Amino acid sequence: MIKIGDGRFKAQFQVTDEHLNRAGVLHGGFTSCVIDTVTSEILLTRENCPFCVSTDLHVTFMKGARKGDEVLIDAHTTRSGKSFAFLECELRHKRDNSLIARGIHTVKMTSIGDGRCSAQFKVADEHLNRYGVLHGGFTASLVETVTSEALLARPNCPFGVSVEIHVTFMKGARPGDEVLVDASPVRSGKNFAFMECELRHKRDNSIIARGTHTVFYPATKM
Repeated sequence: MIKIGDGRFKAQFQVTDEHLNRAGVLHGGFTSCVIDTVTSEILLTRENCPFCVSTDLHVTFMKGARKGDEVLIDAHTTRSGKSFAFLECELRHKRDNSLIARGIHTVKMTSIGDGRCSAQFKVADEHLNRYGVLHGGFTASLVETVTSEALLARPNCPFGVSVEIHVTFMKGARPGDEVLVDASPVRSGKNFAFMECELRHKRDNSIIARGTHTVFYPATKM
């Protein structure tokens, strides 16, 4: 990372084997992940930043990058309001400043506090498995993320590591479905925190999945 602050994020990295697709160029999935991550980091540096969920991520690929290439990343806030934030990000070759990819990221602010975290999102193609329904892996990742954010919103929250995540899948969700996410603490002590999370259809409040997340605070044992 080179710089972060004032609504801007700058970084650079060198392309290595783990960044490549089977054709030997910078992987589009990795590029999209970088854009999502760095634009999100800009928001997280804001004072009292609420929990956020992505509502749209659009990436245009313009040029390839190969192993050994140095890549510059520049992300900034286009507009940020009470409910939504709009961010842009560019990846460029360091050698000649030529554009590799440009991304636009739209983020929705949601509520977080008192050990709870609530969010919502619309199911899109990138959330689906091969059968066209909400991917179980994405659901499990979401359970881990929102329960962790609920913990991190507590004052003086120590660093924690996941020791168990359990997800029960009850109903599918398809593209265009609006999904509500609600995470809350079951119990939180000195060494462990036990969280639960539910995903429900917004249209009828039917439950899609229920997850539990156990977090250990290793620093308290040192």
